[in-house]
Amino acid sequence: MKNILLAVDAWYPQMGGPNVVLANYYKYLSENNEVTAAVPSYGRETDERVDRETGVPVMHVRSVYIPIGGFRNCVPGLDGALRQRAKQADIFHAHSPFALGNYFANAAKKYDKPSVLTFHTKFKDEFMRYTHSKVCTAIMMHRIMSVINKTDYVWTVSNGAAQTLREYGYKGDITIIRNGTDMTVPENARELVDRVNEKYGLADEENVLLFVGRVVQTKNLKLVFSALKKLNGSVPFKMVVVGDGEGMKEYRQMVLEYGLGDRVLFVGEVTDRQFLKAFYLRADLFVFPSVFDTASLCPIEAAAFGLPTLLVKDSPTSEIIRDGFSGYAVPADADEWAERLKYILSDKSALAAVRENCRRYVYRSWKDVVAEAEAEYDKLLR
Repeated sequence: MKNILLAVDAWYPQMGGPNVVLANYYKYLSENNEVTAAVPSYGRETDERVDRETGVPVMHVRSVYIPIGGFRNCVPGLDGALRQRAKQADIFHAHSPFALGNYFANAAKKYDKPSVLTFHTKFKDEFMRYTHSKVCTAIMMHRIMSVINKTDYVWTVSNGAAQTLREYGYKGDITIIRNGTDMTVPENARELVDRVNEKYGLADEENVLLFVGRVVQTKNLKLVFSALKKLNGSVPFKMVVVGDGEGMKEYRQMVLEYGLGDRVLFVGEVTDRQFLKAFYLRADLFVFPSVFDTASLCPIEAAAFGLPTLLVKDSPTSEIIRDGFSGYAVPADADEWAERLKYILSDKSALAAVRENCRRYVYRSWKDVVAEAEAEYDKLLR
């Protein structure tokens, strides 16, 4: 049995892929190990509510509010409980290169234990998006790279993420551990589909396209809407957008200007993951136009339901599919997306074959992911 310390520098109620990763690492590692998951505190009342909702017994580390994006900055050096856990840890694994990632790298060296950091996000792009300042971005990049460089072992979630890390100047070895999903087809699948059909009027829609994720510019939804505009009634469809974010107002206006008001449905955020399954079950095709994400969880979630994804060719997330076999990858051009959408939705037999291959070759469970990660831990400890 190993004593494992996990951490991420943002936690619920903030939404993000690394939260899902940490929760599933904790779930499966805890079966045979002593595991502590350290996350920022958002105040006692919020922490207690989040604990009830997630069911993940995390350690809420002291933190201070940062007036950019609602983030919290941990001050782990002032947290006595975390210091005690650090003394007992066999391995430190951070999923972000900020305060907790820095603390883990330093504590690992102090106690002569291995430290791991998984790189999930194109931070340079995010820093520019929030600060609009090259100087601030450069300062922040210098800080996170110092954390990454002093961590013993660096992992990423895709080849594209590894390439981004190289572009940032990292020269060490990189191990790739790809993401998975906890999604499975439920026993009440028919009931869920009926619910979503009734609630959103989807029962008679012939081709339902689905996007799930943050509604922000980096997700590149303009590409999808531009392609749908070019279809010009050549094939019937209903586009369903599940999620919320700062780009919602802009995209709603864009849809109206493109004449797609009756063809695009903005559902908003769906926090009930059981009900979220209903959208995957009802859809005919998942669309994910982002080139920003290093390895989105959503196409893997979709694959659990045999729902293939249309992605941007050569984007990091597209690494998990084979074009025309287990999904679709098309250059980021509205005309090409429109043509491919027309072809996919018009040939149901071909789509059925891709659906089956998607289920078989793209789906990957978190249990398998964490087993791979734990095998790496054992290697590092040896």
